[in-house]
Amino acid sequence: MSTKVARLGLALLLSVASSFGIASAHSYPQTMDPPPNARLDAPPQRIAITYDGGITPSGSSIVLLDATGSPVQTQANPPGGPRQASSQVTTDLAPGPYTVDWTSLSSDDGHTAQGFYTFVLSGGPVGIVAGQAQSQAPAADLMATLTVTAADDGSSLLRVDLNNSSGVERVRIRLGRPDLGEDLLDTKPSGDGGWVLNGNEIAVPGPWHAVVIVRRTNVVDDAQAQFDFTVDAASGAPAFASASNQNTQ
Repeated sequence: MSTKVARLGLALLLSVASSFGIASAHSYPQTMDPPPNARLDAPPQRIAITYDGGITPSGSSIVLLDATGSPVQTQANPPGGPRQASSQVTTDLAPGPYTVDWTSLSSDDGHTAQGFYTFVLSGGPVGIVAGQAQSQAPAADLMATLTVTAADDGSSLLRVDLNNSSGVERVRIRLGRPDLGEDLLDTKPSGDGGWVLNGNEIAVPGPWHAVVIVRRTNVVDDAQAQFDFTVDAASGAPAFASASNQNTQ
């Protein structure tokens, strides 16, 4: 009996290890050029990403979007290595914010990942958000308030406030949209009781989805509050569409 139990335990361990291997086989950016949140004095000649795992060039791409959400003309370069992808910028770039929309196809298991980051070419508007919108949603036993507005320099700013901050270890925002994928981003304490995300992540208009994730001491499940909002293409005004909640398992 003990031998069977030992074999069963080993099989379970191997199964868990295999599952973790599959889950971690997606290839995500390790270094980016230009880097996220960069403020550039001159237009970049190319957009380059080195991933943390091997990628398949035929299923991987880099798309550069301007402040209207329109693709900028680029040309994919030959792979510089098994983990590298880059695109040459083949048109003049106007000053303002740009979004890099990346897609990677893992060469290990064929899994696809997608995400985005932004940079700004100096000399024009830093961001696209004008005005402010605010909404509340329950997150487990908490009430979360999300504010979408512009920072002092014009970049986008997302602020989270909670009705009870006792025991809060960290607050994250999973931000995304269907055409850009999503990123899990760390906020920073605002200094006056809130948490802010001010890396100019909102740099294209249209619909966005944000999940506020709250980690608390001695609470097993993170609390989540979900928000949907849009940024108007003409005015830059943010507006919330709906809000709901759920818990992390």
